[in-house]
Amino acid sequence: MKRAAASRPPAVSGTKGSLKPLFAFLIVYTLFFFWLAHRKYSLFTNDSADASLFVNTFWTALHGRFFWNYMLNMPFFGDHVDFFMVPLLPIYWIAPYPSTLLFLQSAVIAAAGVPMYLLARKVLEDDSAALFMTAAFLFFPTIVSQHVNQIHDTQFVIVFLVYAFYFYHVERFGMFTLFLLLSCLGKENVPLTLMMFGVYALLQRRHWKWVVTPWLVSGTAMFLFFKVIMPHFRGQVPYRSFSYFGALGDTPVAVLGNVLKHPGLLFATLLTAMNIFYFIQLIQPVGWVLPFFSLPIIFVLPDLMVNLLADNMSLKVIHWHYNMAIGAFLVVAAVFSVKKLCGWLERRYGPARYAMGFGVLLVCLSVSHWTFWFDASDYRRPTQYQALKDALALVTPEASVLAPQTVLTEVANRWNFTTIETWIVHKQQPAKILQYKYVIIDANERRPPWNVPIEVMKAYASDPDYEVIFNRDNVVALRRKGEDLIGSAPPAPDPTP
Repeated sequence: MKRAAASRPPAVSGTKGSLKPLFAFLIVYTLFFFWLAHRKYSLFTNDSADASLFVNTFWTALHGRFFWNYMLNMPFFGDHVDFFMVPLLPIYWIAPYPSTLLFLQSAVIAAAGVPMYLLARKVLEDDSAALFMTAAFLFFPTIVSQHVNQIHDTQFVIVFLVYAFYFYHVERFGMFTLFLLLSCLGKENVPLTLMMFGVYALLQRRHWKWVVTPWLVSGTAMFLFFKVIMPHFRGQVPYRSFSYFGALGDTPVAVLGNVLKHPGLLFATLLTAMNIFYFIQLIQPVGWVLPFFSLPIIFVLPDLMVNLLADNMSLKVIHWHYNMAIGAFLVVAAVFSVKKLCGWLERRYGPARYAMGFGVLLVCLSVSHWTFWFDASDYRRPTQYQALKDALALVTPEASVLAPQTVLTEVANRWNFTTIETWIVHKQQPAKILQYKYVIIDANERRPPWNVPIEVMKAYASDPDYEVIFNRDNVVALRRKGEDLIGSAPPAPDPTP
């Protein structure tokens, strides 16, 4: 054994190597993906509905309403408890632009590479292998896609989750507890993942404090979120995410009851063709089976089970934010699996840079799945780009406006704005579209339901209160004569569902 240890390759450097290569990589990574995200939004080639929600939420917080959700017409914290927005507000106050949030998002995603690197270096005892594992993590499809998807919440707390795991692994209880609490700053489903630390500690037979603390933190957080904070801000409006589970039930208790009483229904829900394909897409970038050789795979279970059981297809889209924590812990589990496989290979074939080889392999697998998140056409200027810019320039500040989904972030700094689709498809109140002061229509858009029906065009053409003020390259801008019926004042909260 001593001779084998002495023959270990000298490049293996434990946990005391310089972090300069890591930080250099993270800086380049951040700037590159911020540039991609900024270009995509500035060219109007991205769905910006959720991004406009966050832009408007910060804007409303600076203009008299405490983080407003214009889509649901209620305080944002009635729908999601994204408290990470509060400490970010001063930054947005200094630089109140969508690009500010895009940069912060890219920077925070990149920052998650620090705890991932520290963890991989501690586990694998090889700085170079740890750097490749970090690159594999940051280019994992569910992670890297969040730079250029939209602005969301999970992106801002994933760094805390990975730090929590790192400090758990190195047994620094105070820092572990701190990052458990920080993880609760983002979204109400995060405590489900935090609970797995207690299960993990129990299976590892750690001291009771490692078992109880995650359960206490997550249980308290969920009670406060669902019984105190969200009901306070939401009023009588039901929590909409409970409706995602279809036949399984519309509350957690109903879902659990149906799962226990009707196991056949559970398996029928889990084993659909879409779920199987979704699961394959998730595990392909980590070599199919690699994460399943280690116990940290259990951290994938909470979000994965929610996504598999939900009948909302959005949760199964790889490049959307619902899969970020799953991707992070798939890579974490892969790191521990690589450690096991390296030990087995070393015993069988002798010492070598096995961890380095696995790191290179995982980077290649992650990068090779670029088609999940990158479409070159998103970064080419569309023919209607200048027409959209010119039409937007005609919209006066504060006036109500209906705009294409691709340009919503450009009009989000006001109280009343949305898309034609919102009133026709989602809220089914078509008469509302004839009350806005400005209307911008991009007839070039062909992705349903973004494309405007011909009936809408006819309604505006036959309404004497609207006049065409711009028409070029299939982009039309209309202005309502006289009074702005929607107005520029904050909307009244919805008291009922």
